[in-house]
Amino acid sequence: MSPLTALSSAWRQWRPRVDARTGSRALVNALHTGMSLGEALQFAAPMLAKVAVSEAAHRFEGGALALLIVDVRDSLRRQLLEAGKEVQDALLLAALGNAAQQVDGDTFVGHLINTLLGATGLYVESMPVASLDEAKCTREVSALFTRSLCVLLSRTDAARRVGGRSQRVEFAEVQSAR
Repeated sequence: MSPLTALSSAWRQWRPRVDARTGSRALVNALHTGMSLGEALQFAAPMLAKVAVSEAAHRFEGGALALLIVDVRDSLRRQLLEAGKEVQDALLLAALGNAAQQVDGDTFVGHLINTLLGATGLYVESMPVASLDEAKCTREVSALFTRSLCVLLSRTDAARRVGGRSQRVEFAEVQSAR
């Protein structure tokens, strides 16, 4: 092992880390300020990506890139589920649960693999990562997450707000009142 790789590994283990709940808190705070779910996810995407890459890099020990990809995916999924519980709105909980399932889906995972391959300069995910540029990976994952919102959310879910009700429910209530 080269001295630079050893120093990089030691720095990755001991440097201060972003709090694991920072991304989900940013999303919940954005929702509570009145943003729709789509706007809030777009606003919180950089923080969600930063937490995901930071958590994955902390557990990562220079193995195959596939291990890092799985950790990033799992962290994004966990943060979305955590935000759904914290927001305390049943419709948003369901919408964030669906988005978390889509993060685990083939489409998003395929794009995540390609994104992290490009960010690390590797050709296949089975290649070992000698050094990891967390800032570049964070930027790329954030951009991917923002671009993928149309895959992660339906239009109805993207328009949801805290305390809001869907048009279909309101229409049904108007019809039943007549």
